[in-house]
Amino acid sequence: MRRSRRLVLSAAALGLALAATGCTYLSPVQTKAFYQAADGTNGNIMVEDSLYAGVRNAVLIFEEDGTPVFSATVVNYSDEEIAVQVEGRTGEGDTLFATEVQVPAQGTVELGPGEGRELVPVGAADVVPGAILELDLTAAGYVTTISLPTLETTLEHYQFEEPAAS
Repeated sequence: MRRSRRLVLSAAALGLALAATGCTYLSPVQTKAFYQAADGTNGNIMVEDSLYAGVRNAVLIFEEDGTPVFSATVVNYSDEEIAVQVEGRTGEGDTLFATEVQVPAQGTVELGPGEGRELVPVGAADVVPGAILELDLTAAGYVTTISLPTLETTLEHYQFEEPAAS
């Protein structure tokens, strides 16, 4: 009787372990797909069905004094240095900012305030935090338009530090 009880308990323990670990077997792994993991938006330029360039976490942030600041990371997936044009527009088509960024092969360039980043001057406009603008990303003759959210600095991670005086 003891032997059969051990066998039954062992089988039950094995069944419970398999049931507990197998519940995610059919669930997709989130890291296999691009998704919006931040407040900004992502956009890609595809050339011949392959990623060529992109922008990650693009957002326009209004500082406490109302000054708009553009922040994003431009990505190059190609094997050569490329030029990427980034243009932010209102819904009416007015240009708020435009810049061209040289991105090294398989590299990134960070845009915005702070050390090691390229500052993009943003023009004055009748835009308020919470508005959704348009962002054009152009490279190799291809254009992608994505939405560009606007936020204020009430979120602590968007409070930019002043650059150190030299």
